Amino acid sequence: MRDKPLVIIGGGGHACVVAEAAVLSGWTIIGHIAPEAGSDPLLGVWLGDDEKLIEIVDKHISLAIGIGFVTSRGAQIRAGIMSQIPVDCLATITHPNATVSPSSRVDQGVFVAAGAIIGTGARLDVGVLVNSAAVVEHHCHIGRNSHVATGAHITGAVTTGCDVLIGAGAVVRQGLSIGDSAVIGAGSVLLKNATVGTVWIGHPARQIELET
Repeated sequence: MRDKPLVIIGGGGHACVVAEAAVLSGWTIIGHIAPEAGSDPLLGVWLGDDEKLIEIVDKHISLAIGIGFVTSRGAQIRAGIMSQIPVDCLATITHPNATVSPSSRVDQGVFVAAGAIIGTGARLDVGVLVNSAAVVEHHCHIGRNSHVATGAHITGAVTTGCDVLIGAGAVVRQGLSIGDSAVIGAGSVLLKNATVGTVWIGHPARQIELET
């Protein structure tokens, strides 16, 4: 797909991280889509806001998701944007300084940042974000539109659902299951399964109830 021009979706800091990795990997960026113009030259020219997205979805352009998230609401917003884009238009970008096992499976729209490690037999579904220095160990399966944040460590054979957030520096014990839209807080150590939509914090992590 690198023979196609690339458009970055997003104009903030994470979009710049994605853009830099894309350039280092041989992509040509023609611009970005965001509510307002980003200021970093890495992003190229501002092509317009989200309404422009539908106009440019085309087989001759690849699109990179330059939007991260640190809350369940953010995951929903990112999932909504992804739903507007045909999967075969999504660019998969791996920073040259990431380590990705040749036996892993990395789907469309995945971003793997600098220093990240994707282990033997791991599977990353569409739109997964593995941030800087995060580790997804052997035979893990990370569900669609999930975010493994900076420095998080997911040990072997962990399975997550979709739209999951594993916070910065969190550790997930081997063999666990994490349900759709669950949140594992930054620095937490998860030692038991997390069900759908639950939030876990602490060392060891305990489930908490959010105020409504």
